[in-house]
Amino acid sequence: MKVLKGGLLATVAAGALVAALTSSVSAQEAVNPDQGVAQRTAEGYEPVGATVGSFRLLPKLEVVEEFNDNIFKEENDETDDMITKVQPTLNLRSDWNNHALNLGAGADFGFYADSNDDDYEDYNAKVDGRFDASQALTFNGLGSFEHLHEDRGGDDVDADAADPVEYDRLKAEFGGRFKPNRISLGATGRVTDLDYDDNAELDGGTTNNDDRDRQVLEGELRAGYEIQTGYEAFVKGVLNDRDYDSDVDDNGFNRDSDGYNIQTGIAIDLDQLIRADLGVGWMEQDYTDPSLRDADGYSADATVRWNLTELTTVRGTFARAINETTTDDASAIVATSYGLGVDHEFLRNLVATADANYQNSDYEGISREDDLMSFRLGLDYKLNRNFFAGVSYKFEDRDSNVTDQSYDNNIFAIKLGAQF
Repeated sequence: MKVLKGGLLATVAAGALVAALTSSVSAQEAVNPDQGVAQRTAEGYEPVGATVGSFRLLPKLEVVEEFNDNIFKEENDETDDMITKVQPTLNLRSDWNNHALNLGAGADFGFYADSNDDDYEDYNAKVDGRFDASQALTFNGLGSFEHLHEDRGGDDVDADAADPVEYDRLKAEFGGRFKPNRISLGATGRVTDLDYDDNAELDGGTTNNDDRDRQVLEGELRAGYEIQTGYEAFVKGVLNDRDYDSDVDDNGFNRDSDGYNIQTGIAIDLDQLIRADLGVGWMEQDYTDPSLRDADGYSADATVRWNLTELTTVRGTFARAINETTTDDASAIVATSYGLGVDHEFLRNLVATADANYQNSDYEGISREDDLMSFRLGLDYKLNRNFFAGVSYKFEDRDSNVTDQSYDNNIFAIKLGAQF
């Protein structure tokens, strides 16, 4: 079965590549430079959808065949498998001159060729919108529900888990922005609720995941000043409260905490060339339980999109944040990450991507430290406005100073899709 699936993967990938390279569509035709290469869709290749009143209904289906040579992220005795992923989505988008309202639903069903216990069914629904009170004042809101899973081998999944950990995530967000002149003021409130299911263990027992259930409240204020056209200096502050449902977890820790993150920086918007948001500051997270170490340090959030040419986009990211963990005796993970990516348009319907990412995870309260590196290459081809295909390869390597926590894996994938 694996040999047949592997052969199908290679055959379809080769066919898609040959078809793309023999396409008569030239990449030198006019493009919209006010977008990154991977975000824009050339004329004649965009989905039309169906008109529903003043909305546009856009259905889409992707089927991904993936080979992963280390599905459990093991340091030794790796297990490989073929995974078939079926990913339908349905979006309803408003077609209005003012205001906006979008609704969406989707799913991701995964089927393992050998490890059937790792099959999963993820699904989601969301709604977001924008209300234009005036040219200077806008409000926006978002609500979503997601049923997700964590694969066996994940950081917060017990080593003796017999199947993936399933959980639900609810999100709600509301905010507004006022920019009457060079000065801008913004405020946003967010709430996230996480609810984890218990999972079976290999020895027949059950892992209690209720002590991971929590609500996260965040409030953000942002003030900016437009120095000149395309350049805005800003300062922003975020307060958070992380409240766990259980008074103490299975190890006797109260993981409730509150914290803040304050940053200053600059936002750059040079329409046809660069869009960037660069911020740096200080963050702290204080834990209710005195036996858990408080976390603090400099914070950073940076995203850059540079249209090097009309056919090439360079992307960069840098972030430093305090993340949650339920690892024994650790209070948090201070994560520092870097990313660099390039998108290049060979033809209007053939785009290649390359990404390199690095993350250092420093566990507060214990001596564990992980370095995670990943590289990805991808090729996306649009046959026409309704059908598309793609191939990708990803390599991931984690180097940990804790025994049995290092691993590397290779993931090959091909996708076929339809949109209308």
